[in-house]
Amino acid sequence: MDSSTSQSKHPLVPPNEQKCVWMTAGILSYQLCERKFDCDHCPLDSALRTFPQRPSSMKPTVPSRAKSAEKPKLMPGYLYSRKHCWIRSQSETVVRIGVEPMLAAFIAAPKTVVLPSLGERVQANKVCAWIVTEGGTMPVTSPLDGEVTNVNVHLMDQPHDLCSESMDHGWLFELTTGEEVFNRSNLFQITEAERAYQDDERRFQALVSAELRKHHAIAGATLPDGGQVVQNTAAMVGPEKYYQMLREVFS
Repeated sequence: MDSSTSQSKHPLVPPNEQKCVWMTAGILSYQLCERKFDCDHCPLDSALRTFPQRPSSMKPTVPSRAKSAEKPKLMPGYLYSRKHCWIRSQSETVVRIGVEPMLAAFIAAPKTVVLPSLGERVQANKVCAWIVTEGGTMPVTSPLDGEVTNVNVHLMDQPHDLCSESMDHGWLFELTTGEEVFNRSNLFQITEAERAYQDDERRFQALVSAELRKHHAIAGATLPDGGQVVQNTAAMVGPEKYYQMLREVFS
């Protein structure tokens, strides 16, 4: 019996067992979790997030919304989930899914995007992907049930496209799903989504403003002492605190 036959009968990871995010990313072959997948307090997750990334042709760091003068807008022809994903039909049974542009713009400098595997069955309202940042790991919740039939491998080398081109080159994955499942899902049209997302935006900005006031942070085009201007809000409040607030509101 060769090794491939043995592995198929006795797989390393038992069927349906939840995997560590770093197994899904292909960084680890197997990792037992004693923390109930609480990545926020996992020393291994913290170490891997700060480990030097492999060289690539990635674009320069994309600053957060605080530096952008133009507010990201939702686009017609899409549906939107309460958990800030967009959904667009590719055919009668195939949909493409990504992160809506306001949340994408708030995510500061993603280091890695961990996508589901081809052929994987995902469930609506269950975490199916992760966006790894310096401050933490942001979960992505699937808006629909279905089977993953395509993933955006481009994000492996260009994770910043998730922020700068979230509704174009920054899409995440595609699902094959039944028309009945799609029709009965609780998704927003653009007007409903704008109202819901604006409420979340105001809540997040209130948290950030309160945190900045604690530290008497000053932001502007120049600084009185001639120091270097901080490039984004995440740097001003600290990556970990920024991520905690982001997750509190958007996940």
